[in-house]
Amino acid sequence: MLASFSALEGQAQTVVRTGAIRGVLSDPSGAVVAGASVEARELSTGTTARQTSNRDGAYVFPSLSIGEYTMKVTAPGFRTVNVSVVTVEVGRTTTVDARLQAGSHSETVEVTAKVPTLRTTDSSASTVVTRNLLSDLPLNGRRYTDFSLLTPNASPDGQTGLVSFGGEQGGEDSGYANGNGANFFTVDGANASSNYFGNARGGERVPYVFGENAIQEFQVAISPYSAAYGAGATGFLNTVTKSGGDTFHGNAFYYNRNSGTGANSAINLENGIPRPLDILQQFGGSVGGPIIRQKLWFFADYEQQLEQNPISVINSDYQSVTQADFGVPFGVALPPPNGPLPVPGSLNQPDPSNAIYLQQVSNSLYAIQSNLHTLTLP
Repeated sequence: MLASFSALEGQAQTVVRTGAIRGVLSDPSGAVVAGASVEARELSTGTTARQTSNRDGAYVFPSLSIGEYTMKVTAPGFRTVNVSVVTVEVGRTTTVDARLQAGSHSETVEVTAKVPTLRTTDSSASTVVTRNLLSDLPLNGRRYTDFSLLTPNASPDGQTGLVSFGGEQGGEDSGYANGNGANFFTVDGANASSNYFGNARGGERVPYVFGENAIQEFQVAISPYSAAYGAGATGFLNTVTKSGGDTFHGNAFYYNRNSGTGANSAINLENGIPRPLDILQQFGGSVGGPIIRQKLWFFADYEQQLEQNPISVINSDYQSVTQADFGVPFGVALPPPNGPLPVPGSLNQPDPSNAIYLQQVSNSLYAIQSNLHTLTLP
């Protein structure tokens, strides 16, 4: 379960979970306009932020929640300029310059914001995977970090199912020396990195920690990137979760991958092996909305995964394995399995008088029998 609450007052925000808007105001002759009032209003929550242009006509909103905004620029002796719709993305600065026209304050000029092809104010390259992509593209497994493969310089990390950035591995095979500090992951500005494996925390043990349904968007930056992020030498994946708004919204999903709808493999048919059972179910939903409109909101998400995928035993020779196969006569009593290895003694010596070897044989027989019992479950 992921639940989040956000408030207009006293809400702590950091650079890695917000975006920014900046620009320069000028008159028809190109001269800058100082002292103009600039207001940015978020559409989903109705919250507003205000700034004043400086003597160079420049203004900046350094930390805005991601989303869509409308902007209003007013100055004495000039018409009011309304700009819509301005999109603020995580970790990025959106430039909105405005040219004011002389006239009455009550007159307005409507301007539609344009998304720049090149971001000349950014010194580093990054890619933002938006909510539209997360919602519209299919994803097997619902691990949202897999969408980072859509970005340049990201590639699958071998058999681990994880992602490598800039050629730096991020999985169990990376080793401490290679994985530590190579890639950096954040969720809502908090550190979500597994420093040992160099990938998202928990990703090497479970399919995902944060479900796709709870993600608003995320940014992928490959070194070199802004020093404001830090903590990673190669890749940086910056995630922002969904938040509530002034209107109630939610969804529900159910995904079923069932072997009953698939055919058996040619190899299994050749060897008389029945079609293996493989059932994967993923389901959940989310809901968000206002508690106090324009001040306090909530969002909650729940996701669960159930999988049934037993493995059939093909080689029946293991069913007859005994301690004699390890060179230990039947008359020699084995210690209980999974016990501590005694000392002194040497390892891997097929000597019935070696206590360490007997303990290894006991552990091995226990593991074989336990696996046989588990693997032959229907």
